Amino acid sequence: MTRTTLLLLSFVLAGCATATVATPVPQTSTAADSAEALALFRENIDAIHKRDRPRYIATYLPSPRLARNGPGGLELGFENWPARTSNSWPDTLMARDLTVVPLAPGVVYGSYRYDVRYGDSVSTGVSERVFVKTPAGWRIAVTSAFGSPLVFSPRP
Repeated sequence: MTRTTLLLLSFVLAGCATATVATPVPQTSTAADSAEALALFRENIDAIHKRDRPRYIATYLPSPRLARNGPGGLELGFENWPARTSNSWPDTLMARDLTVVPLAPGVVYGSYRYDVRYGDSVSTGVSERVFVKTPAGWRIAVTSAFGSPLVFSPRP
């Protein structure tokens, strides 16, 4: 993980998790959290495919602490997030290698590799999410996307 990702995960864990690092996560909690976070992950990507802005936005934590990161640097906040009002959608998005990893009860890290096309421009990279369980259900509290060189190294 990048230094920025580790910083973001620390930020989310400090603000959202009550367990200590030494406390083992119960296996049933781990499996349920992973399955629920993965379902929201798929919902998020499906909303992009269907260009369903309300459904897409509903997957994110409506908080001033929503963390968004990319090549331009870290930005915080839900209300000032341009994606809430943008009419821009990719022509195509291929998401692969969706992976989730439980970090603590109610906190799950996820990542995927993407190929996205906007007109004649194609980008490839990695996108990350941190999912948190809230009273309103699972939400994305951290999102990032970083382009990569033209070719990924093979996955082990």
